[in-house]
Amino acid sequence: MNIILLRQEELSDGNFSFAKTDERFLHIKKVLKFGVGAVFKAGIIDGEKGTAEITSFSDELLTARFTVADKAGGGDDVSVLPPIRLILGFPRPIQLRRILRDVAGLGIEALYLIGTELGEKSYLKADIAAETEIERLLIDGCSQAGDTHIPKVYRAYSVRHFFDRYGDDIRPDHLRATLDVPFHIEQGSQSSIEQNRMKQGHIGQDCIEQDGALCIPAMYPLPQLQWDGKQTLWLAVGNERGWSLNERLLFAKKQFTAYTMGRRILRTETAVTSAIAVCLALSGAWEMRGAQ
Repeated sequence: MNIILLRQEELSDGNFSFAKTDERFLHIKKVLKFGVGAVFKAGIIDGEKGTAEITSFSDELLTARFTVADKAGGGDDVSVLPPIRLILGFPRPIQLRRILRDVAGLGIEALYLIGTELGEKSYLKADIAAETEIERLLIDGCSQAGDTHIPKVYRAYSVRHFFDRYGDDIRPDHLRATLDVPFHIEQGSQSSIEQNRMKQGHIGQDCIEQDGALCIPAMYPLPQLQWDGKQTLWLAVGNERGWSLNERLLFAKKQFTAYTMGRRILRTETAVTSAIAVCLALSGAWEMRGAQ
């Protein structure tokens, strides 16, 4: 933890307490090895940063007082998350744990967890899918990053359900991208398009239907994405088995441009982290952060 995060309701006249079972208590005691009078970085979740001074510390309870950083004296302003909205095919639980920490650490505005045609349906009911566990992992990622703002999390049962529920949030000026790998579709009749097998690792393009025929729009290398970091970016990344043909068609019809990071088939957590890092680098976000 590079910052201790607090919920607003934990504060009472600027004071807060951690019981011995709280992981923040354990971190301060066993990792930081602080005692009474020590000052550490703290912040309000989705709020301001500051410092906290320990006023009492026993084996059962830690009490401290939070002070908001003095902006005039060089304190941090309330941070703004990069306007990236990640649409993620629900991955395996162990992958989701890593992804939640990483996206919170890198900084994104929102995460949409959706069921997919090729994904395992039981993952949606796993313990990690509980809101409290998701929030805990996001807070863990923000604590590591030294930030206070955590991504908002939304859910949908399928790609189609996502567009039905949240499609109106995608405005005409928003940038839309879906991450994919080059693939080949075996030729077949128009009526049996959904039975065609997709072979990963072959050079090819995504497909959509236009005027009753199959056509192939372009798939671009991700570094060619033109994003300035100001407009909202919707970035769709599939789970370990990728997007189905149905889902690819639906994204294309919703004006999502297909991008790729090459022929290598990456783990979901690797693809997510790498794609967000590339987008942030392209937008100049890291240069701006470093200049502050």
